[in-house]
Amino acid sequence: MTTHSSDVVVIGSGINGASCAWHLADRGLSVTVVEKDAGPAMGSTGKSAAGVRVQFTTAPNIRLSLYSLPIFRTFEERFGKDIGYRDIGYLLLVPEERWETHLESVRLQHELGAPVDVLDPVEAQRYVPFATHGLAGATYGPWDGIIDPHMACLAWVEMAKELGVDFRMNTPVTDLRPAGQGWLVESGAERFSCRWIVNAAGAWSGAIGTLTGLDVPVGPKRIQIFLSAPIEDERTYPLTIDLSTGVYVRSELDRVLFGLDNLDQAFGFTEGVDQEWLEHVLLTGVDRFPWWEEMGIDMGGSWWGYYGVSPDNSPIIGPNPGADGWIDACGFSGHGIMHAPATGVAVAEMIADGQTSTVDVDHFRHSRFGEDVPVESNIF
Repeated sequence: MTTHSSDVVVIGSGINGASCAWHLADRGLSVTVVEKDAGPAMGSTGKSAAGVRVQFTTAPNIRLSLYSLPIFRTFEERFGKDIGYRDIGYLLLVPEERWETHLESVRLQHELGAPVDVLDPVEAQRYVPFATHGLAGATYGPWDGIIDPHMACLAWVEMAKELGVDFRMNTPVTDLRPAGQGWLVESGAERFSCRWIVNAAGAWSGAIGTLTGLDVPVGPKRIQIFLSAPIEDERTYPLTIDLSTGVYVRSELDRVLFGLDNLDQAFGFTEGVDQEWLEHVLLTGVDRFPWWEEMGIDMGGSWWGYYGVSPDNSPIIGPNPGADGWIDACGFSGHGIMHAPATGVAVAEMIADGQTSTVDVDHFRHSRFGEDVPVESNIF
């Protein structure tokens, strides 16, 4: 076998793997990224709805966003690369039974410095047409919006390559084992020797842990995102979520993207766009968005992918307790795009400094499961 050596092997070249690789190389570490697909962002990253927001209910998630969103907002100014950031906002439509609890989370967002506007249902209709029955109000995040996940991921890949990071595509991990003070990673006839492993394999992270007997409680759940035919409204709809049902919609040029994530489905690599699920989404959402009844659907432009989901729908960021020199950065449960900047800097500090100082990710440690810690409620 041919053996290649580096300080760190990052498994996965999605947006979090790419962010980790660049941040690690920026700290002077030698880094190899191994990726099973033919190119970066071909897994969950490229199949996401690409939303970024500060409107979470727990302080740790809000802080991840408060670090990450300014990076996205100023990415081109900082690094000279366009990542397609657009501050179209998130509009959350809140039913009466959730209003008081929702306002508590807004107060927390404000205390931490997040800009979030509180609107009545009629005010919120200036952004997108919807039926107001059963709603107590809405909140709008002016920092929230979308990025182009391919552009953002490739920007970090390009910057990482400039710092000497070695990206190995079409390189699935076939074996993993401890070796001395580090690890040996095998892919076919190639072997990679390193001191540190960063498991950023997204929906496949649990399977990567299994290769060496580690528990990484992350599994795949299918998402389906649907594209409409062209619509006549010239407004740019924010990413609008009906909290009573979970149905969402946002503008995509002269069309809209829409969907509903089935968080109760079983883990598994189920494939394809499901016509029955599309019908369920439309029937669920048409009560809030009556104009959907006349909306055409572009099935050719619709797509599916996977979330890597943890037991509490929040990420796992930190050392795996079962092994020395192993960092997990996975299980983002649909929030991996928006928290990639914070994840990259945290992982780099863990490895280079032995602790984090820029962002606090202690809440996302493995050992939190079973403990009495706040669980994020704004999971869409």
